[in-house]
Amino acid sequence: MSSSIDTLPDQLDVSIPPESRELGRLSLFFVCITLTTVGAYWASLRLRGVPVVDVLSSPGIAGLALPTLAYARFRGIDLSPTRPRPADVGTTLAVVALPLLALVATTIGTPLVFGTSFAAAVGSTYHPQASFLTALSQWAESTILTGVGYGVLTATVFELLRSRASMPTKHAVVFTAGLGVFFDGMLRGSAYTVVVFPKQWRLALFGILLVSTVAGGVSLGLFYRSVLERSIRVLYRPLFVPVFALGLILIVAFAALFADVPDGFEHVLWALAFGSAAYGYDQTKSVVVPVVVLSLFGLSVPVSHFFELAVF
Repeated sequence: MSSSIDTLPDQLDVSIPPESRELGRLSLFFVCITLTTVGAYWASLRLRGVPVVDVLSSPGIAGLALPTLAYARFRGIDLSPTRPRPADVGTTLAVVALPLLALVATTIGTPLVFGTSFAAAVGSTYHPQASFLTALSQWAESTILTGVGYGVLTATVFELLRSRASMPTKHAVVFTAGLGVFFDGMLRGSAYTVVVFPKQWRLALFGILLVSTVAGGVSLGLFYRSVLERSIRVLYRPLFVPVFALGLILIVAFAALFADVPDGFEHVLWALAFGSAAYGYDQTKSVVVPVVVLSLFGLSVPVSHFFELAVF
């Protein structure tokens, strides 16, 4: 039996490279934390008015940070919350400042080039009489808690890509940025949409979401290995045609997030924030850095929109 399997041609080979295995596992994990995030959001609505419980049940903590920490521990990843060393202060400031400066540049440049404010382009609205301090207090809680979850997720994804998929640092940073935007800009929204569908459709829609997401991760890993080897041998497998088909649909849908100008700038900025957070974690080995980067960036987005709409 083993000798016949060894002689199978490449097109019948069902083995996949480590990049595909890890991206497939991460895709499955992303679907799981999407469900926990939606569940925590539902719980936070039910428990609104109980401050301690409400914070613990927030989508950023109970829905994202805690499940991600549990998964990291299960995979053997140590995410100890140590502070950056004094020698890392410059790197930390740089990765914090980069997405913020890009946000400022986008906010200034969008009305000059496109004739509309960046806030209006992405659909941000505020009451004309809204108090900035009141709005800031509301933004701070949600964005900081979400930033904690996103920071932990960024560090976990980067570590798994580096240690399990053996990706070079630059490649792991790029993939982490893309996966972060995929989760923030596409997967979570799809899960919230599934929840509002009639009950008889939810299971089928969740199955489609699960299968297409995992297929997208596996396909992306195969494409990546093909580029590294500069050969289509890895892709020439008829048995993987259904996987490629679903994966390609998902990848095209993800790319469409960036196609709309200037609306897509928001996703580009988040990709830069996730990438900066991943690079900062790599340089400092402190999960505090991606938490700070993504918390401050997440808070800066509504703040910039508020002032932009007040001016324009």
